[in-house]
Amino acid sequence: MSNFIPEEEYQGILKKMPIFCADYLITAEKKYLLIKRNDEPVKGVYWVIGGRLRFKETMAQLAERVQMQEIGRSFPECKIIGFSNYFFPDVPNARATHTPTLLHIVAADKMFEPKIDNKHTDYIWSERLPDELLKQTTFV
Repeated sequence: MSNFIPEEEYQGILKKMPIFCADYLITAEKKYLLIKRNDEPVKGVYWVIGGRLRFKETMAQLAERVQMQEIGRSFPECKIIGFSNYFFPDVPNARATHTPTLLHIVAADKMFEPKIDNKHTDYIWSERLPDELLKQTTFV
């Protein structure tokens, strides 16, 4: 997209505005796919995949872009199951500290090995969700 904001300007926006995001809770065989983040916020934590909505991007485009980027495959069928209004610590290099987020559930037929991107270092199929996600999410 040609409408990206220069990094310095974007960093200023991150300090002043909430950044709307969508997360995707991928499930299979009664487990959840979590990927270990390499960037702030929640660096070093196993978390659900997700990302921020870009200008003039549809929710379907966001889902496909983020899923392909973070795990190498896309699941078009997803359902909103919760809303979070995350407040993360303001630490150096954090890409966002206030992120209102819609949580979607995605059912995969079976567990698979994701092709994670360079913003993540590992993945697990877990029976538990991250405590912070559970604490800050209102499930519908």
